[in-house]
Amino acid sequence: MTGRVIEAIGSDAEIQELCDARTEVVNGAGWVLTPGFNDGHMHLLFGGELGRGLDFDRVADLDAVRSKVSEALKDGKPDTWLTGYALEYSALNGHAYHHSMLDSITGAQPVLVWAFDLHTAFVNAAALHRAGITGSRDFLDGSRIVCDEDGKPTGKLQERSAVQLVLDVMPEPTPAERRNWYVDAVHRLNQAGFTSIHQMDGDPDTIATFQDLDENGDLTLHCAIHSSLAAESPAEYVDELLVKSPQRGRNWRADGVKFWLDGVIETGTAWLEHPDSEGDGTAPRWPSVEHYATLVRRCHAAGYRIATHAIGDRAVRAALDVYQALPSAGGQQHRIEHIETAPDSTMSRFRSEGVVASMQPVHLRWLKPDLSDPFSSRLDSDQCAHAMRSGDLAADGALVVLGSDWPVAPFDPRIGMYSAQLRRSPDASDPRPIGASKPLSGLEALAGFGVPPLRRTPGFMPRAVARDGSAVLLPRG
Repeated sequence: MTGRVIEAIGSDAEIQELCDARTEVVNGAGWVLTPGFNDGHMHLLFGGELGRGLDFDRVADLDAVRSKVSEALKDGKPDTWLTGYALEYSALNGHAYHHSMLDSITGAQPVLVWAFDLHTAFVNAAALHRAGITGSRDFLDGSRIVCDEDGKPTGKLQERSAVQLVLDVMPEPTPAERRNWYVDAVHRLNQAGFTSIHQMDGDPDTIATFQDLDENGDLTLHCAIHSSLAAESPAEYVDELLVKSPQRGRNWRADGVKFWLDGVIETGTAWLEHPDSEGDGTAPRWPSVEHYATLVRRCHAAGYRIATHAIGDRAVRAALDVYQALPSAGGQQHRIEHIETAPDSTMSRFRSEGVVASMQPVHLRWLKPDLSDPFSSRLDSDQCAHAMRSGDLAADGALVVLGSDWPVAPFDPRIGMYSAQLRRSPDASDPRPIGASKPLSGLEALAGFGVPPLRRTPGFMPRAVARDGSAVLLPRG
């Protein structure tokens, strides 16, 4: 290896010819040497930005939330925004969020905390005031400013268009600050073993950012960028995207598009076959599904690979229907992201119709076997039993790609593979598996993270030698 480049892989004789007195030999007996991992679904730039705020991952209850916020505010100034991420809905102790939960400790200092799924944000009264939010508004994509019975905003903002009202009045970091955050995120992914990712949200600025990182030697990942298209995307933006040929650089390509067909189950914004326990889940994020279908057809014709966020069973079925109607010419293999609940009749279509199932088993960390979590409480028992069916899809012969959705969940592939094989999180208090779906095998989990099938050849183990004095793997004896 010279720098980040492996010089050779081969037999003992082939590798020993390249060794010299500086070569360190490491005993690799019993090890498995794999190619680098691929995260099939993540938001690298957003993760780099959110990581500057407070991490609420696994903060258990409202008292702990308030304590964490109070501690962070000790050295703050009234004009300084406090941000956070990864807050679980269960941390609200079953209560509906209201900004008064934070106002008494935040005062005039504005606060915005993202829920773990990045589909909801919680803000205090000071943030509402700065954004000029005094009541509900209509949004094309179904976003919502949650209001109380008097029509006053509670501080809970559902989906991106509603949250954007607050984001628009927050101070912008400098380009240098942003770039440093992105480079740090890339390095952390490399350290976890990743050599490629699928970036699942993008626009012209995103592509320019990856191009800059690549040209300056800081993009040490292969990145597949998906440009975002939504119901509210201006026609001019869509036309400008599709008139271009897919773009690419040395370590990136922008030949995909990403659609959000629905939201998430915990807040009632997923599109379900029947209403959930709160009467929600009855509509997609598109006022007209035909508009979604029209844009999918245009993207397919322009040669783009299509990924559709579809969490609810009705959304998954609708996305499959739209894909099935596409002309066969083009040869792209399209994907559906998340697929958090769907019946057998829908799941069996992935293999037969050649649609990739993009799954995140690490998201099982928020579900409980006793169905007491916010996700399960929204669904019926059959939907809960067949939640996040990565193993069922793989057993049926579908192509299953695994990822983290970072910063929604930790990107550490070991956590993802653990969850895929045991159907629960490593830190779960209840050791029972979630639901009745099949687990993935170890080899299937590796394949989901981009590692091809491993072969065992008696008497032979791949070795890698580094000319700059780094390690070379050799077996005992």
